[in-house]
Amino acid sequence: MFRLLYDPVSEIRHAKKQGYAKLLLYLVAVSLFATAGVLFLAARYFPSALTLNLLVSGIVGLLFGLIAAHIVVAFFFSFALHILDGKGGYYDGLTALVYAMVAPAIMLFFGGALTFIPFGPILFLFLLVYGVVLGTATLFRAAKEFFELDYAGVLSAVLITFVPLIFLCTTLFNL
Repeated sequence: MFRLLYDPVSEIRHAKKQGYAKLLLYLVAVSLFATAGVLFLAARYFPSALTLNLLVSGIVGLLFGLIAAHIVVAFFFSFALHILDGKGGYYDGLTALVYAMVAPAIMLFFGGALTFIPFGPILFLFLLVYGVVLGTATLFRAAKEFFELDYAGVLSAVLITFVPLIFLCTTLFNL
């Protein structure tokens, strides 16, 4: 999994030969890293608001929420990519999304831990930007490889998927 941080292209090629077991293990690991990173940030910036009840429910809710969100968003992403190219399936879309979230989740974890040291918040921002850039590039490359599309097609699928989902989420939160 950590090979995605320094050689995502070869890791994407290896993913074509693997099954759901390893992918689901990656999904759980990514969700754990992201949850722990958010926990570090909450402990650093909101220590007085962290009660035991809030801590347990927040950890469980975020962990399973991230797993469920990946599974649901992968359905729509795979659907859009499949319509655009006629190839690929759910496994390919879920793999692209999970692999894309490895770098941001790991950087959130380590960056969140670094916020406790002097100049740590600045390092956190650099690590998070690095993770998001690497994750976005990994998403595009993985979708290109798995669905055999060009980058314009992948960009179309990303926009087709995420613009309505963002609109839906903002609408639901404003109700």
